[in-house]
Amino acid sequence: MLTYIVKRIFYLLPTLFLVAVIVFLLIHLIPGDPALIMLGQEAKPEAVQAIRKELGLDQPLPVQFALWMGNVLRGNFGTSIHSKIPVIQSIRERFPVTFVLTTLAVLFSLLIALPSGILAAVYQNTGKDYLIMLATVLGVSIPGFWLGLMGLLIFSVHFGWLPSTGYVAIWEDFGEGMKYMLLPSVTLGLFMAAVVARMTRSSMLEVFRLEYVTHARAKGLSEWSVINKHALKNAFAPTLTTIGIQYGMLLGGAVVTETVFSLPGLGKYLVVSISMRDYPVVQGCILFVALVYVLINLIVDLLYGYFDPRIQYQ
Repeated sequence: MLTYIVKRIFYLLPTLFLVAVIVFLLIHLIPGDPALIMLGQEAKPEAVQAIRKELGLDQPLPVQFALWMGNVLRGNFGTSIHSKIPVIQSIRERFPVTFVLTTLAVLFSLLIALPSGILAAVYQNTGKDYLIMLATVLGVSIPGFWLGLMGLLIFSVHFGWLPSTGYVAIWEDFGEGMKYMLLPSVTLGLFMAAVVARMTRSSMLEVFRLEYVTHARAKGLSEWSVINKHALKNAFAPTLTTIGIQYGMLLGGAVVTETVFSLPGLGKYLVVSISMRDYPVVQGCILFVALVYVLINLIVDLLYGYFDPRIQYQ
């Protein structure tokens, strides 16, 4: 197992390097001069050139990339052009908000998706199945920003049940923090719930057709025992892949949700930094999100062995 983990981590390095190259090139090829944005359009050319030299923007792109990667390997993601705060410090302060939001969204989606997918598979081609599949189509079709705005309008403005904006850390005040995180997590998790429900239904239908499930039913086991003890565990491996992929995607999807609900997370910080051309922050945040994403995929791969004993890690 340890050898397998070390190999997987080694294989992840080229992926992270490729992400770093793409992010660096995209940021630096966008029209606009960060130094001119910092000083304003009326700045003198001498002042702009001095800032460019201070930030290293006067160097060729390969040199800039080599210097940046050298700092990243030492754990230094650079310093924000505008706030003068180290990027890694800002990530430490803001990522917990995004992590809590995405984790709550995943838990909410699983509470809905797994029972719905199982129910749709058990009652295949019936009214319950069609209703659940219709709900999943709506879940993947409704834009997240529109759903968030409607949630604010209904539950915050009209009924006044939940706060509209703001944030309280759940580790400081759990009850109050959940009030602020409920709407954002539901908004973010509905799309994932729809995707996971469809995958759960598909996986369960495949397992239901296998001989060992037919044998279990022939022995007189209850439908609950057949589903819970025999079918679900074997059907969960493909669903686990979908959950891992969607969890990683939620880290990116949180950008819109955090902006709509004014949450001080990594997503909103990234949006503001992009608009201000604060390229050290943009590069550092995207690279950090990519790192979290590949680590999530690694954890998913390691969990396969629990749900499918046929898998051997070598």
